[in-house]
Amino acid sequence: MENKMAGTIICYGDSNTFGYDSRMGTEGRFPKEIRWTGILDGRTEYKVKNHGICGRCIPEMTGQMDFICKQIKSWAKKAAPIWLFLMLGTNDILNAAEPSAEKTAEKMKHFLERLQETPEVSEGKIELCLLVPPMMKRGSWVSDDRIVTESRKIGELYGALAEQLGIRCIDCGKWELPLLYDGVHLSEEGHAEFAEYLIAELGMFESGIV
Repeated sequence: MENKMAGTIICYGDSNTFGYDSRMGTEGRFPKEIRWTGILDGRTEYKVKNHGICGRCIPEMTGQMDFICKQIKSWAKKAAPIWLFLMLGTNDILNAAEPSAEKTAEKMKHFLERLQETPEVSEGKIELCLLVPPMMKRGSWVSDDRIVTESRKIGELYGALAEQLGIRCIDCGKWELPLLYDGVHLSEEGHAEFAEYLIAELGMFESGIV
């Protein structure tokens, strides 16, 4: 479904938003036309801005929070309606000594509450949408089954959190997207499928179904 409503989507995430390609012999990033953000930008009338950074965890330090609040002030000047898509949590589980979906969701709760305190969000200039990250699988980067187990819990926890805070949530984890050999990053096919699902979700947003 192609979208009819022009506006802006800010995609704030980690390497799966950045479009990281972990395969040897590549440039380390899929081309824009392969990345899910680039596909959305080309297939919809939204202007899609990619703010993915490899290795990013859910912000929790004061300096991190202050910086994104400054970014939000700038983003609020872009063409409305403005969506802020937030897809984080993978690195919080992957790099933890004791992987925990519950602790990850708690970090996300504090982060979202801070964002909701900004005038741009509280006054409705920017609408938040929480994206559940793709579920991790066993691979060269994922050798601990606990990581896979905790990754599978995030969807339910994020869904409950979004309902509690009154924001939209898209459970991308349930899509069973194709990943690269590392068990973490979306493959070329994974990016394409991710984009197709999101385009359908955007169509439902605009029609008022969800």
